[in-house]
Amino acid sequence: MNTRKENLSVAARIVRPIAFGGGAGILVCLVLLLAAATVMASCQVPQAAVTPVAVAILAVAAFLGGFTAARIARERGLLYGAGCGLLLFLVTAIAGLGTEQVVQGTLLFLKLAVASGCGAVGGIVGVNMKRR
Repeated sequence: MNTRKENLSVAARIVRPIAFGGGAGILVCLVLLLAAATVMASCQVPQAAVTPVAVAILAVAAFLGGFTAARIARERGLLYGAGCGLLLFLVTAIAGLGTEQVVQGTLLFLKLAVASGCGAVGGIVGVNMKRR
């Protein structure tokens, strides 16, 4: 009976940082995408610049989400950050599938690599920062 309670707390220790980090990453991504859309609508930005800007925003959001997840967990920043980046990738991929009928495989793998890599780096930085 006691082991079930311990297993639940282990699951909660894993899910909670990734969920909060993913939520922070999604909020950052939403704000940055809205700002980029405002700038692109008001200026003459070439259509070719939209995808690189979106990938850069995903990278920043994954980094900050991984950073947040690692600061909450206080351990295993690489894994928590990569998990957070993977969560952000899944959310953006599902949103992209809802708006586009064509899936670009190369771009999808690029976004996966960028999100998980930047999330992992953010997790490493988050764990190694000193607490005040």
